[in-house]
Amino acid sequence: MTKHLRLAVGLVAILMTSACAFDGRLSRPENKADPYENFNRKVFAFNESFYDNVMFPIAKGYRKVTTPFVRERVSSFLANVKEPVSAANYLLQLKFVPALKSVGRFVVNTTMGLGGMFDVAPGWKLERKDTSFNETLASWCVVEGPYIVLPFLGASSPRSLTGTVVDAVADPIYWMTYQDANISAKVSYPYTAMGYIAFAEAYQDIYNDLKQNSVDFYSTLRSAYIQKQKGYKCRFAPEAEGESYDFDFDEDFDETDAE
Repeated sequence: MTKHLRLAVGLVAILMTSACAFDGRLSRPENKADPYENFNRKVFAFNESFYDNVMFPIAKGYRKVTTPFVRERVSSFLANVKEPVSAANYLLQLKFVPALKSVGRFVVNTTMGLGGMFDVAPGWKLERKDTSFNETLASWCVVEGPYIVLPFLGASSPRSLTGTVVDAVADPIYWMTYQDANISAKVSYPYTAMGYIAFAEAYQDIYNDLKQNSVDFYSTLRSAYIQKQKGYKCRFAPEAEGESYDFDFDEDFDETDAE
């Protein structure tokens, strides 16, 4: 077992064993959901400075030297690489039809879409709908834990952080390159950097608009994050009684909202 995989498993174990220590109900008041607000605001301010002075200028440079067509090809390729991760998480969530569709998307786009640079899968009624290990943990009733803001990564929680690490370790690029440190350095680092740059380019306008129209930008993003987490349901929750054994064989596969 590799060092990174041991780290991921360790984080999951820590989260599972310490779950009872957290009141993970998202319906609680936000002052209880964010017990480390003073610290979080300091990290948030650091992130704002990093985004405004480093990430977004790089993203603007990327936008300037590329065309929408090129950026779309890059984003499509990056999304296609993540399809196996979504498929694996759907299986863990016992959502078999979405898992098969995600596998189908990967096969179709990798072959007919020139390595995923073109998203041709919707023509086969295989629309994109991502999922994550964070959502997988939520589906098995692992509580979220307190709201935290991470350097560079932004809004998170113990459960979300665990999901981020596991998804990163499960990334096909990681598994294709980890045995050779030389290849890994030449492939995984540029791949990761390109992912951050493409993400920043795609969402910098939304981020800036939200910032300009918020009285308290920190609270606005916190509320948006918490609302999103509310959509991740435990399949064994009391309100879902009668649906515990619904494995989503008839689930509609709608386009997911962008983060």
